[in-house]
Amino acid sequence: MELEELKSAWAQYDKKLTKNLKLNEELLRKMNLGKSKKEMNTPQIYEFISFITSFIFLLYSIIATITHSNELKFLIPGIISCLMTIALIYLSGLKIKLLTEIDFYFSPVIELQRSMNTFKQKSLEYKKYEFYIFPVFAISTFPILEIALCHFDIYKHPTQFIIGVILSLILGYSLANWGYKNLFDKKVKNTIKFLDELSKFENEQI
Repeated sequence: MELEELKSAWAQYDKKLTKNLKLNEELLRKMNLGKSKKEMNTPQIYEFISFITSFIFLLYSIIATITHSNELKFLIPGIISCLMTIALIYLSGLKIKLLTEIDFYFSPVIELQRSMNTFKQKSLEYKKYEFYIFPVFAISTFPILEIALCHFDIYKHPTQFIIGVILSLILGYSLANWGYKNLFDKKVKNTIKFLDELSKFENEQI
């Protein structure tokens, strides 16, 4: 085979190989970004549900507080409960904003990695705030809910009040820990793993 023919054949082979590598990279990118988006859909849906549920609860709490505003022992915890609910709604809103700003299909991988790390750090920070809020929320919400739903003055039964609050805290923290572990931590960890694999592959092609 002539030298020129050999060069031409090699050039065609190199062109085909480059094309295949680019195709494989594009397929891997789409696959990993699709997996990443699917993983992060779960915490996003959870936060939307949490936001809407908290907002509905806030409306009910406001109505219940106004209804029993003639008694200070219900007015004060009602106001505190409403304020704590607003704080929880605000934290959910911040997480939703962070999640909706992540563009898995049109952002560079390095930017996605940065966004995911930011979300991971912020969600841990918000989790801490939520855990601080929850005891105050439980204690203040109990009296207003009991009187609004059951027409029951929990202050006349302090033992039941204490037991109810303790059980609420145990159940609330248990569910919150489970939710963060399975709906946030695991999903974020999987997403970061997919992005790291894609970043490693892209760096190998340079």
